[in-house]
Amino acid sequence: MPLKIAILTLLLLGILNPVLGNRVDEAVGILVFVTGALVTFLLKSFAKIALIFLILVYLANSWFISGDLRFFLTHDIPYNNDPGVLLATYKSVENGRDYYESYKQAQLGRFSQSIIPGDIWGWRLPTIFYIWKIMPGGTLSIYVLYLILAATVLYVAFLINRMFLPENLALLSPYLIFPYLHFAARDQMLLETEWWATFLFIISIYLLNKKKLFLTTVFLSLTLMVRELFILPVGLMLVFSILKNKRLAPVFLIPLCGFLILFVYHIWRVSRYIDATGTLFTARLISNGVFFVQQTFAFASWEYLLYQIRPLALLAILAIVGTLNLIRTKKYFEGIILSLALLPFPISFLRFGTVPYNDYWGIVYVPLAIILSPLFLRALSKKPIQN
Repeated sequence: MPLKIAILTLLLLGILNPVLGNRVDEAVGILVFVTGALVTFLLKSFAKIALIFLILVYLANSWFISGDLRFFLTHDIPYNNDPGVLLATYKSVENGRDYYESYKQAQLGRFSQSIIPGDIWGWRLPTIFYIWKIMPGGTLSIYVLYLILAATVLYVAFLINRMFLPENLALLSPYLIFPYLHFAARDQMLLETEWWATFLFIISIYLLNKKKLFLTTVFLSLTLMVRELFILPVGLMLVFSILKNKRLAPVFLIPLCGFLILFVYHIWRVSRYIDATGTLFTARLISNGVFFVQQTFAFASWEYLLYQIRPLALLAILAIVGTLNLIRTKKYFEGIILSLALLPFPISFLRFGTVPYNDYWGIVYVPLAIILSPLFLRALSKKPIQN
């Protein structure tokens, strides 16, 4: 009985918030809920079919509700926020201009602003802009690429949990991450580099657990070259591999070396505009880290039922319980890797960040926490769960 109550609770948390005021969103929420409930309690043999249905609903609904976002991407309009800066930078790079000059001009193009970021950490790495550039179709291709990656993450979420849970319970994971990805599918925040690095990181974590070491190396390299924040879990994984499994060390060492080369180049280029080296150790320290972590859990939580009670924080706690339980149940390697992928961010955010502006840093770890949350069902079950 406790197991069934926990499953039902996860299902209820996954309903899209009807307060959005969009009848299409409400309909999608009902469809997703009914699908999850049926598969979990009735159609245990059809989890993969339900997963395909879930992905198709996500893609169709995302396109339907994203008219304003696609207009923003495809038209030149005034901007006064980070997504606008990133889009303006991309458009300039797409036209053949240098990335760093493009980023500078985009920053200067904000309303009432005639300054550029004064420290190295305010300058994004150039990687994602060149990835966008090689995509055919102009600015709209950014949105198409996002949908492809989001659909891949929905599928990978299922695959990660299927390694430890039966298929019908593994389906809870893409069901729960659906609303979080649904938010970015209609909002300018989709352009934030954290989304793209997180997608690559989640895929790399799955590949690592499946011992696909070459592909893991490639995806981890891309992750670090898109957003430097991920140096923390990758660095810790390198330390773990050196202590416990030296054969895996190159999987983490190669991405870190590749990132270091890019970052040295990045510092050299940014030094043309600011004192990049002098600001290298300018940390964004905060005094109330608990409040900042709460903010990262609040980001995008409005897509969930009962978002006022911070459901994403609850799911993160369940994910921590689940990953640590893997270690106890002799899934040592998987438990350590998943813990190192998840825990460093909320712990480090107790000290580093900027209130209230960096709440979107939740993107770098909250999706993974949501994906891993069903793993706690293994700890709740009185008998071993056979996957």
